[in-house]
Amino acid sequence: MGDPVWIENVVFPLVMMGMTMLAGVGVYRVIVRSLDRKHERLLAEMQRGTGGTEIAGLQARVEALEEVAGRVQELEERVDFTERLLTQQQRDRLPSAGPGER
Repeated sequence: MGDPVWIENVVFPLVMMGMTMLAGVGVYRVIVRSLDRKHERLLAEMQRGTGGTEIAGLQARVEALEEVAGRVQELEERVDFTERLLTQQQRDRLPSAGPGER
């Protein structure tokens, strides 16, 4: 059989560490499960109560903001096009310098 000092100083601490890890994993799983249940319960309450109308209102606002963002992008493109067109017209109107003029 093994040396009693080795068993006492090596095996028992390893067994205790393993048991502690198993207990820690168990506690972790219980905590995560309880948080998930609490989260699901809160979501259900929000969807049943006034939270459901608030969510619908927020979704409508997000859709409106996305529409506005699309319109802003279209307006930016139009402004860029107009700036390029005006710049081109100004270049066409400027008198061209001849070979001896500066």
